[in-house]
Amino acid sequence: MVLPEVPHGVAVRDLGAARAGEGPLAAQWWGLGRAGREARTELAKQALAALWAQAMDAVGAPGGGAEGITLGAVGSLGRGDLGPLSDLDLVVVYNDSFWDESTREALARALWYPLWDLGFDLDQSMRSLAECRKIASQDVPAATGLLSLRYLAGDEDLAGRAASAVLTDWRSAARRRLTELAESVVEREDKFGDLAYRLEPDLKEARGGLRDAVTLQAVVATWLADRPHGDVDAAWDYVLDVRDALHTTTRRSTHQLVMADHDATAALVAQSSPPGATKQARDADFMLSGLAAAGRTVTYALDTTLRRAIGALPTRKILPPVFVRGERRPPRLTPIVQGIGELNGELVFNGAPQTDPVLPLRAARAAATTGLPLEPLTAIQLATRCPALPDPWPAEAREELAGFLGAGRAIVDVWEALDQAGVILRLWPEWQPVRNQIQRNPLHRHTVDRHQVEAVAELASIQVGQANRELVQTAALFHDLGKRPLERDHPGYGARLAGPLFERLGYPAADVAYMVALVRHHLTLADLATTRDVADPATAEALVVALDGSRTLIDGLEALTEADARAAGPKAWTTWRASLVHALAAAARQFLA
Repeated sequence: MVLPEVPHGVAVRDLGAARAGEGPLAAQWWGLGRAGREARTELAKQALAALWAQAMDAVGAPGGGAEGITLGAVGSLGRGDLGPLSDLDLVVVYNDSFWDESTREALARALWYPLWDLGFDLDQSMRSLAECRKIASQDVPAATGLLSLRYLAGDEDLAGRAASAVLTDWRSAARRRLTELAESVVEREDKFGDLAYRLEPDLKEARGGLRDAVTLQAVVATWLADRPHGDVDAAWDYVLDVRDALHTTTRRSTHQLVMADHDATAALVAQSSPPGATKQARDADFMLSGLAAAGRTVTYALDTTLRRAIGALPTRKILPPVFVRGERRPPRLTPIVQGIGELNGELVFNGAPQTDPVLPLRAARAAATTGLPLEPLTAIQLATRCPALPDPWPAEAREELAGFLGAGRAIVDVWEALDQAGVILRLWPEWQPVRNQIQRNPLHRHTVDRHQVEAVAELASIQVGQANRELVQTAALFHDLGKRPLERDHPGYGARLAGPLFERLGYPAADVAYMVALVRHHLTLADLATTRDVADPATAEALVVALDGSRTLIDGLEALTEADARAAGPKAWTTWRASLVHALAAAARQFLA
């Protein structure tokens, strides 16, 4: 979205009028996308600099450039991502000996009251340089805010010294700070959930939201971890686009994206989309899928960066570099499996990945069974440097996949790492349509793709009777492959998609038919159990007929039904539903006997 150029000489009253949607600057202030945020930042900078000059004149320091005192912005204005109705977070920093307290109070009144009168939500403070450092050392939110300190007016050298001092203190206290940041991330997740999986997410506080993106910057500022790979900036921009559209739609300073505002917000988000965006970009589900992708990207980047930063703290003895004949040798890896070794608590390459097509699956299994995370760059290179698996897959690939899927809850984080790196779509292009696909169903707590992974994780603790566990867990991974918008028979459609996929994995025809039947009937047992009388022999007969009289299908479907429901959420697998499902499965087995 291209906006008119911001004029010079903007006064604070012009800023207030623009925020109220009035005057010649309203279009710039309410602009969407990154262009809108850049325009708002420039408007605010000009107006606040002019207000500073007026305030300094009022207290007897004409020109506004007195040494020893400065006006700065933190928060969204400091970062340059100011929303149409965001708070203004301003701080006046002064030397300890600058002016007396009454003069500083007069300056504060001359600065803050005009902004309050114009309706701005203002978070303001006036502190000495020493107080800034003290508060930043005691308050993590204050410290992360001051890390984004942006000079607006006054003594620019003092603003630079304040920002530098806070940053130096932040790095020197990294051990304590990183622990506090990690705790705050967990607390927010417990309270607000995941941005990726909420129908009515809090764009700021939810896991993977704007607060986590700011936290990621703070972790990188410690210099203990590199900036993460991936599209973190694009993800952050997308969440900001949705926030700005939400402000515009509701005309309220809110971060809670409630369902009543979905459609109008999505339509505005589409206006800031790149040229040529499809009509689907105006759809609320498309917007929520975009938020899911963005939230997952930010969450993965924060988790990996925070883990590596904490791991880089000097808590253990650092081995000196090894030199052989005057040449520095790389650190020695601990072999884990063929092609993968452990270094500094992470899994990395231990060989030539460009010759091993099975390596991504072997690495996935190693990560899930050892609990060691994949080094982020290694995960990316698994997608880019390893050759593609042949069609059909060799037996070794199926064996590694089965070992990975059988590892229980550990597979969830490993899958996320592989998905973020692009490995999953390379292995299974069929995954793309369900990736980040939102489910407008109160029983489901995850997107379609994450739900399938959760089902496999749940299956590890469920008995499968006479069924082949490998086949059941492989079917579980793709049981909702046909769940697409407007598709009324997603089990049937999913079965048609899954057949060629299972054949490509190299399974014999009988195993393919078995897994396709599980996908096609993954709702049959639950539907019969909850809509008909399980004590009626006709109900058991209907199930047996649907499953072609196969005992192993009954056992496999019973396990898949439980895993599917448990993965959906606690409301989907109640004691009542569990008793009906197990009773009908037992009745079907008895019918066969």
